[in-house]
Amino acid sequence: MTVTEFATLHFTSAPSLNEVRGALSSAIRAQDSWHAANFPDLPSSISDRAVALFEQIDDPTQILITTKWDSVEAHLQWIRSEQNTKIMTGLAAHIIPKDTVLFHVNGIIFGDSAGTSVPLLQAPVISVSRFFIPREERGSFEAKFGEVKGVLDKYVSPGSLRFGWREDLEEGAKEEEFVVVCGWETVESHSEFTNAAGFSQFQEIEQFIAQVDRKHYRRFSL
Repeated sequence: MTVTEFATLHFTSAPSLNEVRGALSSAIRAQDSWHAANFPDLPSSISDRAVALFEQIDDPTQILITTKWDSVEAHLQWIRSEQNTKIMTGLAAHIIPKDTVLFHVNGIIFGDSAGTSVPLLQAPVISVSRFFIPREERGSFEAKFGEVKGVLDKYVSPGSLRFGWREDLEEGAKEEEFVVVCGWETVESHSEFTNAAGFSQFQEIEQFIAQVDRKHYRRFSL
C-alpha cells in the first residue's frame, strides 16, 4: 500500500536555510539514487516521490520531511541502508535523536491534486493535525468525519484537504491516529475556521477524539 512518510527532525538550533538545503539536499539525492537502484520499476525523482521539506512555523528548529513510498517496508529498507546510516551519522551533531518523530499515513497526501485545488506543496502554509482516536471509536469517528468533512473542505478551498490513517502504530498503542493536512494562506486563516458557517457541525467529531496534536509548516525549496 502506498504511504506518505512524515518525519520530523529536531535541530539543536534553528538551522539556516542554506545549511538545511545543503545537508538534506545531499541526503535526498542519495536517497533518489538508492531508490532507483532498489526499486527500478518505480519512479524515483524528487517530484515523482513528492519529497518536500517544511520548517515548523512555531518552532523553526523542527524540520518536517515528507515523501511518498510504495510501502512502509520500502521506507524501512532505506532507513536500514548503509547510505542512510552514513547520512544520519553526519547529522548526529546537529539534531536531537530522541526527539525524532516518524510515522506513515496510508495513501498519497502530497503531490496529487484534483480539480482546481491548490496543491499542498504549493500552499503558503500547511497544517498537520494528528487526531488520536480510541480504537473502539474508529468506526464512529470515520463515519462522523465523512458526514462533516465537507465543512472543512469548503472552508479550505481553494486550498487542498487530504487525510488518512496512520499505518505503523506503535506496539501496544490504545489509540488509532488519523492525520489531516490542509493548505492555507496564513496560520490566521486556519484560526478563523472557528468562525466559519458549519463549524459547530464540524465540532461533532470531537466526541470521538482523545487528543489532538496540530502544527503549522512553511515549505522551503531544495
